[in-house]
Amino acid sequence: MGNLQNHKFVSVIQASLLFSFSIYAFFFASNIDSIGNSVLLGMSLLALISLSYSELRSPILKGAVKNICIFSSLSFLTIILPIWTDTEPNWTYSAICKCILGLSVVMLFSVQSSNRINTQSFWIIFLFLCILMILQNSEFYIKESLNYFAFQCSVGAWNEKYHTFWLVIFFWPVMFTIRRCFEYKKLLVISLALIATMSSYSESAKLALIISILIYFASSYNSMTTWKILYWSLISYVLCFPLIFQFLNLSIMDWVHHRLYQRFLQFEVASNAIMDNFLIGKGFGSTLSLNIIQFLPEHPSPVREWLKSWETFPGNHPHNFVALIWLEFGLLGALILTYFINKTNKVMIKLVNCSDSAPYVISIITAVTVLFSLSWSIWQTDVVLTYIMFFSCLCFLIQTATKTKANNAAE
Repeated sequence: MGNLQNHKFVSVIQASLLFSFSIYAFFFASNIDSIGNSVLLGMSLLALISLSYSELRSPILKGAVKNICIFSSLSFLTIILPIWTDTEPNWTYSAICKCILGLSVVMLFSVQSSNRINTQSFWIIFLFLCILMILQNSEFYIKESLNYFAFQCSVGAWNEKYHTFWLVIFFWPVMFTIRRCFEYKKLLVISLALIATMSSYSESAKLALIISILIYFASSYNSMTTWKILYWSLISYVLCFPLIFQFLNLSIMDWVHHRLYQRFLQFEVASNAIMDNFLIGKGFGSTLSLNIIQFLPEHPSPVREWLKSWETFPGNHPHNFVALIWLEFGLLGALILTYFINKTNKVMIKLVNCSDSAPYVISIITAVTVLFSLSWSIWQTDVVLTYIMFFSCLCFLIQTATKTKANNAAE
């Protein structure tokens, strides 16, 4: 297959995966592993078949495989070593398999593709998702109507949150592909994205989109300084998470917004549980059955009693990815997560001064930091799919940046 044809082929498959996942996220994602597993397997097989026809010369491949091996090895150690007593073996094996399957999808987005096809397809898929969300949130009840025809669409707050998170993540590669297009395209994408997100109930998504847009303007002005601030903020956040909630008594702030106070209380409970196994954590999957009653703060409140009635974290996870890593792997896991962030920093330092994709890369990292700090933190398949699609979008932006850098050097 010729080089130009190969780029076109990759672009078509990338667009197909983005469209398929957007349809799944909006209509069918329901936090049920059996459904999510089928979608993940299908996407992985399509990516693997496509990669077999592509010339994979991505510098990201070696690092991605290495990172998967580090994660898998640490997860496997929590099964075989007796120092981790609360590991869930089946949950661990399942999570490792999901990450390995997802690697093929991520790698497909690290292959160079056709800018022309991406520009034509990405923004149309994105607008289609926005319009579906706006209509559904405006009480047109698209999914409920389809259910009359036995489509079995997923309806509910969790599904709405799921596809809203995806829209916020997808927003940045779309904005990058249309950066040189007419202003009406940019205005249309931004307007519909804001309307769709603001019409959703997810406050995390609204916050993530607004903050990432502000970071975009800052990084457009000075990418290097913005990235340095974000990098050191991420390092401090990961390493100091449990200590922050030991020194800040947020559980007494029951006067704040109800849903925000729920997060404060869960993070403080997570911090207390982390301090119980600070160095190595409680084992992979331990949060599924972790009894949190002993870690609840003493300050009385209706939210505390609500949380106590659950006995475990609502949804069996602390709603914060950093907290999850600390709970299950302790300081060891936090140091490995810091290592991954440092690897990302080395890539960013090379790209931030020589590619116009840098502000978009910084913005998408900012968006997911907010999202994964306030909601996602588990290895359920639909959530892992969100992780996979984020890394796919990130790799797409990075490989495009690499290509831009090469083109600039050749001129």
